[in-house]
Amino acid sequence: MKLAKILPHLNYQFKTEHELISSIEELSRNFTTNRQDLADYLKDERLSAAYTAFYLTTNIPKLQHLFELLPSEFLSLIKDTAFLDVGAGPGTFSIAFREWVNRPINKLIQIETSEVMRNQGRKLWQGLYPGEQSVWWERVQTEETVGKLMLFGHSANEMGPEKTFDYIQKINPEHVLFIEPGTKDFFPHMLSIRHKLLAQGYQVIYPCPNAEECPLRNSSQDWCHQFLQVTQDPEVERLSQMVKKDRRNLPVIFHAYSRTFKSKNPDYRLVRVLSETKFSFEWEVCHQNVLERVQVMKREMSKTEEKAMAQVLAGTGLELEVVKKLEQSMRVKVTKIMN
Repeated sequence: MKLAKILPHLNYQFKTEHELISSIEELSRNFTTNRQDLADYLKDERLSAAYTAFYLTTNIPKLQHLFELLPSEFLSLIKDTAFLDVGAGPGTFSIAFREWVNRPINKLIQIETSEVMRNQGRKLWQGLYPGEQSVWWERVQTEETVGKLMLFGHSANEMGPEKTFDYIQKINPEHVLFIEPGTKDFFPHMLSIRHKLLAQGYQVIYPCPNAEECPLRNSSQDWCHQFLQVTQDPEVERLSQMVKKDRRNLPVIFHAYSRTFKSKNPDYRLVRVLSETKFSFEWEVCHQNVLERVQVMKREMSKTEEKAMAQVLAGTGLELEVVKKLEQSMRVKVTKIMN
């Protein structure tokens, strides 16, 4: 999303670029060191506008990357369904969904407790998509919608697992997506939500190979997350450099569930890129919900294949052929990259 498309529709118009940059820096401090002031941006038009200009624009690409990891049959199914954006903020992932379908959304409901953010979201949506309807709720309501797709975008992280699952129970969606920070702190919360969803009959579409217990559930050091490399709009990238925030390399936690869609998940999911040696790529993969270390040997690769293999990121689905079992790992050949 280009910054130039966003700026005219902010509720607060920054007088100078310096004011915008200093406001983004203030937000960043609140998100990291001044956590006691975290909620300020939900009450202040200037800070909510700074959030919209910077974090909305840099977070929008995450949805497209998630969809690149999901089965095409599932994506065809959700294009015409009602879309509920929980903890919508200024409508970040609603806009991302609208950009993805590239036409008016069948039914859009955005749930956001902050009046300042709801006002900003309404103005932005009307500016970007004149005449297209979106419904804003302050809190969850019960309403019949057909084929409900529910998305939590950086909101389950703020709510915690109990409140998140309470939203899901009240809406009873067919499909649930999560785009959350790829942090060690959030991972146990995601596992708790996953456990509750599986108990209610949901199936994992991504990332888990099956519904067994996560092999990292008792780990205090490791956690399962994905990693994105994003090309940002040049104006946004310039802002990122000025506020010293890397918004090109983004750790995230993606999860997708459905009550009605059954998918054949890949046998192997790349959990962690460990290292690259002169002779091999070293990976940790999840296979039948067991972590295994594998070596992908370079010996038979062309330079083009080797370069492509170096670009494979955590979260990718794989088909592997075991060449040799070693004492603490396996040598494998990649027969297919799924995503």
